[in-house]
Amino acid sequence: MAPLTDNQKIRKQVNFYFSDSNLPYDKYLWTLHANAENHWIPLSIIAGFKKVKMITEDEQAVLDALKEEESDIYELDVENKNIRRKGEVVKQDHVSRSIHVKGLPLVDEGAEKPVDALIELQDKMEDFFNEKAKVLAIRLKKHDDTKKFKGSAYIEFENPEAAKKVAELKEVQFDGHNLAILYRPEYHKLKEEEYKGQPMRRKKKNFNAFRQQPERTNKRKRNDPKSRQNKRTKKENETSKAEEAEGEEIKAEEKVVEEEKKEEKTE
Repeated sequence: MAPLTDNQKIRKQVNFYFSDSNLPYDKYLWTLHANAENHWIPLSIIAGFKKVKMITEDEQAVLDALKEEESDIYELDVENKNIRRKGEVVKQDHVSRSIHVKGLPLVDEGAEKPVDALIELQDKMEDFFNEKAKVLAIRLKKHDDTKKFKGSAYIEFENPEAAKKVAELKEVQFDGHNLAILYRPEYHKLKEEEYKGQPMRRKKKNFNAFRQQPERTNKRKRNDPKSRQNKRTKKENETSKAEEAEGEEIKAEEKVVEEEKKEEKTE
């Protein structure tokens, strides 16, 4: 297979940015997409993304590459200043069409430019696994606290059948490293068994535009004027009731004293 030209690399990367595999799971890009009028995003933002800049830092070159061939995923506006996705995003079952691989080199450790090193690793992985089935996305796994690369990743293919077929390999040699492969649903079951009976681990949830966001409620009701008024009214009512009860007790005591005095006079 002939190597891709720079223009092909740019189109491939931009196609990925707006794909179902990335856009609804990319918090920054999704926020731009969701908040922009008619979903138009300035092309300058896309041209400034790290992976695009590794191909070219010339924004005009990016525009020329995108105009060279029409895409089924994104489109440019009439002024060629903005870009957006064509159509609505479609929720996909990424788990069933993915594999889990571990044993990858920790290329970010000690690297002068860790991000660049990880991007290069992703590109190598994509080239390698594309020979087995079409790769849609590669998600490198990182530690929640240090953000360092774990040496493992999820690789998403076009369909579950392709993922299962690659998973059947179980082990492959990649760039001098032995990689262990497991079908992602099976990997999840394995981890569930591993942590069964153990205290629930708090794990940071990745962004997902399809996930319903919980409604924010004002728990600090004391900051609500109406709530404060209600509390004052309740307290005043309670105080009033207490005073009434105390008054009744005093009256009862006075009545008892009067009765005792009458008895004394009678005697």
